[in-house]
Amino acid sequence: MRIEKYLNADEAGVNGKQFNIWLDLSLGNRYWTPEHIRTFLLWALERTKEKVAILIPDKIQAVNYEVKNDYTPKRAVAVAKRKGDEVERIVRKILNEVDVPLSKVEVVCWEQTEDEEYKRIFDILCDEFASNPEFKKAVIDSVKDVPHMQMLCLGESQYERLAKYVIDEIPVLLNGFQVNGTRYDLLPYPGLAKIDYLREELLCGVSFPEITKRLNIQTKIGLIEAYAE
Repeated sequence: MRIEKYLNADEAGVNGKQFNIWLDLSLGNRYWTPEHIRTFLLWALERTKEKVAILIPDKIQAVNYEVKNDYTPKRAVAVAKRKGDEVERIVRKILNEVDVPLSKVEVVCWEQTEDEEYKRIFDILCDEFASNPEFKKAVIDSVKDVPHMQMLCLGESQYERLAKYVIDEIPVLLNGFQVNGTRYDLLPYPGLAKIDYLREELLCGVSFPEITKRLNIQTKIGLIEAYAE
């Protein structure tokens, strides 16, 4: 693995197994080939504190299918579920192939992250998106920053709809999540984007101090820019 950058973490802490690591297998990210998933998984297993979670963001992907593919909401949800199931089958196959106790790995669908703390943060972000023009612009700009967006020729209303994905995702990026008694607090990911730096601004209180105060995040989640090599 090649590590490019640490945010709210450092090499000593990661190698010293101070974090529980999760992998976020974004359904729209073609980087997540079986080979890359395997490499990230083995790296994480060597460094995690207790367990590794493999998060499949199936539910939140639906809005992308609605806007980019012009699917009905019902069809978009069904396709997101099917794509998530396909990724899970790939993950299960990898887990069967590697020599690791299955008790060390949790395969997690998005709904499992949506506990009361997630909902609290989500509600604050939705409120700020509706009432704070500067924050709304920052969220929409993070959508436009995705490399393939320029080729889609979308309008502002479509970007605003796609912002739902960002609002859905940020609570986990800010606060991690807990499943079956284990809290996951470090995410290695191939490439940092505007959403990650927006996350940093929300944690540090530089650009949106009032939102940061409302969020009141107690433990900063670690983020690593990492690549399978």
